Amino acid sequence: MADLESLYDRFRYRYVEVRRHVVSTFGMSFLNGRLMGSFRFRDDGYSVRYFNDGVLYFVSSNNLNDLLNGNNKEYKIEGWEGGFDNTEPKEGSYEVKESKPFDLMSIDEKISFFKNLYEAVKDFRSLKSVSFFYDESVEEKEIIVNGSRIVGRVPRLYVGMSLVLNENNRTATAFYELGGSGGLEVLDRMNLNEVIVDKVRSVTEVLAKGKSFGERTTDVVLSNMLTGIMAHESVGHPFEADRVLGREFAQAGLSYLAELKDNKIGSDVVTVIDDPTIPNSGGYYTIDDEGVEARPKYLIKDGKVNEYLQNRFSSSKFNVKSNGSARAANFDREPLIRMSNTFFKPGNMTFDELLEDVKEGVYIKSYMEWNIDDMRLGQRYVGLEAYEIKNGKIGDPVLFPVFQGKTTELLKAVDAVDNTLVFYPGTCGKGDPDQGIPVWLGGPNMRLRNVRIKVMGNE
Repeated sequence: MADLESLYDRFRYRYVEVRRHVVSTFGMSFLNGRLMGSFRFRDDGYSVRYFNDGVLYFVSSNNLNDLLNGNNKEYKIEGWEGGFDNTEPKEGSYEVKESKPFDLMSIDEKISFFKNLYEAVKDFRSLKSVSFFYDESVEEKEIIVNGSRIVGRVPRLYVGMSLVLNENNRTATAFYELGGSGGLEVLDRMNLNEVIVDKVRSVTEVLAKGKSFGERTTDVVLSNMLTGIMAHESVGHPFEADRVLGREFAQAGLSYLAELKDNKIGSDVVTVIDDPTIPNSGGYYTIDDEGVEARPKYLIKDGKVNEYLQNRFSSSKFNVKSNGSARAANFDREPLIRMSNTFFKPGNMTFDELLEDVKEGVYIKSYMEWNIDDMRLGQRYVGLEAYEIKNGKIGDPVLFPVFQGKTTELLKAVDAVDNTLVFYPGTCGKGDPDQGIPVWLGGPNMRLRNVRIKVMGNE
């Protein structure tokens, strides 16, 4: 810590932020039960960001002495001439403690775990290949912002699986991800044996028995997985204040909020929250990288635009306070406005109550692909595990229904959400150079009325 203080003492400006940032990662990949590769990586270094004469400067190095001696090039980050939110930085620390440290299982034991997972499904005739991706990481930060010290430590565990299945001369790839912050207890909670067997069986049934739903306007019930990707892609990204200002235009596009005239963009049951303080979440932190205390951000509240994701510099342009949304992926990346754990707020209904008022419709449990335009307005999802709804009951499998529409129209079509809340891990990309950052995306099951379902290939 003395080294970080020495670095901080070199700079005397209105805003100074120095950071030591370490990310240690171990990962393995498997194909059909065989270990295909492994890696171990440690990213360790220092950065400084300061504001002077209307310009934000950033410099970083993995060598502290280079920064102390001023040997590195400083990069100007222009566009923030209006200043910054000078709220007093929050001093403190946050940590996710592992109940079961990663080293409690040897590498050989972890390899055996995934080999046994493959053994559980290898005899399914429909399964052509299965890949597993395993990552464990520990992210550690020490930050001084205008004299206040912040320390953070978050271990994370992630498992991804890719299943290629063929049945009835039909082929599909099912990709499934689970993860959170913590140690090996995160792996224990996944119940991967049960998950993979269920996934193989359900996708095989869709391929064997699925029929086209046809093209029509109907009611649709989206699962937690679908509402999660919608919350992240069609609400979270366009609600990033820097994107609204056009600062992401060249890399990722604009936001429909820059052109939106109506503050009411969803039905009364639509509330979307970004909350970094959820324990053991993928995007967990309690103080952001600019020293602002984290809190739940209500992006949409009762169908109305409520607040954007802000950092100290964007907030000054909107005449508001930062809501603690600044994070950097690595030491050599500047903190940007980022999502953490973004989700639709659940309601009071049970899933059965959500279904019982649907005379005819489609339940989409998982998707095989998704797309969204650069304004985050037009979006499209192709269902994988999907089922017909008849008279309030789940019926026969539906083959690859296409659900698409404009964000504002779809949010207004939502008339009910159930009382469940399920999260899935993601790596959110942003910036140039790119910053992949851990997040969660989730929500309840959600019902939409009178939306368009199309047939894949005929859109």
